[in-house]
Order: sequence, then structure tokens, then C-alpha cells
Amino acid sequence: MAGQAHRMLSMLGLVQSDEDEYYEEGGEPMATVTPFPRGAMAQGDASAEAMHRIVTVRPRIYRDARSVGDPFREGVPVIMNLTDADSSDAQHLVDFASGLVHALYGRLEKITPRVFLLSPASVEVAGERAEDRPSAFERS
Repeated sequence: MAGQAHRMLSMLGLVQSDEDEYYEEGGEPMATVTPFPRGAMAQGDASAEAMHRIVTVRPRIYRDARSVGDPFREGVPVIMNLTDADSSDAQHLVDFASGLVHALYGRLEKITPRVFLLSPASVEVAGERAEDRPSAFERS
């Protein structure tokens, strides 16, 4: 709980955050940063293995988000089933997954109202997409 309070106070500017020590006055990082090249997951030996498997996870609480993130960072497509999560945790997990796929140039697709597919940049998903389906609110 103390960690959450410290983060909240640092967001409000009342205390120095842990991130502040990594930057100098000019806002430049003090350490050298290696950029993550776009599509890097498609290169290398790990992606060949990742293309032969899909991981299905059923996180129940936000603390289970790591079970979604770890395989996805390795380039493995993940099916995230949120049927056992309550609405609040499900929303937080969808937000986490959205940020994850954005950071790694992947895609997040809604399969059902509580099941999502996270596909890495190196994976192409063929088939009907949600935006191509007629809406329930459209009249024929």
C-alpha cells in the first residue's frame, strides 16, 4: 500500500518519483537506451518456435496480468479469456493488454465480449474482423 501512496504522491508532484533519478536537468536519460526496432519479434530463432503455439490464459485478477504479458513479449499469440474475472479486473486487464500490444506493435482483437486475441506484429490473423461485421444497431 505504501508503494501505491508513494506513486500517487509522485504523480501529484509532492515527492520525487523513482523515475526522476534516471533523468538529468535537460530531460535526457542518463543511461544509454537501445531502441526496440519495429518487428524485432519477427526476427531471430525465438519467433520460429512461437509461431507453432498459442497460449490461452484465464486471468481472474489484475495480478495475473503477467501470465498474459510474458508469452506475448516472446512473440507468442495469446488468447485472454476474462469470463472468470469481475468487471473491474476485466477492464484493467483489457487496458493492460491494449498497452502491451501497442508497445510491441501487435494487435488486440475482441473475439467475444470477454475473450480477446493478442497477436504479435509477426503474426497475421486472417478472417472476418470486428469492424467488418455489421453492428447490432444497424438496420437492414
